Amino acid sequence: MDDDLGIQRVLSHFLQEDFTIVIRNDGMEGMQWLEENENPDMIIADLNMPNLDGLSFLKTIRASNFYKDIPLIILSGEEDSGEHIKCLDLGADDFITKPFNPLEVKARVNAILRRRN
Repeated sequence: MDDDLGIQRVLSHFLQEDFTIVIRNDGMEGMQWLEENENPDMIIADLNMPNLDGLSFLKTIRASNFYKDIPLIILSGEEDSGEHIKCLDLGADDFITKPFNPLEVKARVNAILRRRN
């Protein structure tokens, strides 16, 4: 989930070859999708989303009995390591700073999924 259309397109382009991609524009849309569908294998969410920011989204996911085990990567333009640490402490599986190399994102997604399986 990311409200930046450019980020959505880049991630979709590099991940769609190996994964089914579902895009939601903000945290509220993401939560609604989760409630209406099967659990995804992975969630990538932006820290600064409208309507339900990434930190609140992360807290909600990790507090839920239904969604707490879904791997989750946070993306952000925030370079402050305090934000990185906060997200990781709250249960994010990874934190990737924008701008990023999309091939690195793909490699990190694959690494997390390998460890989960």
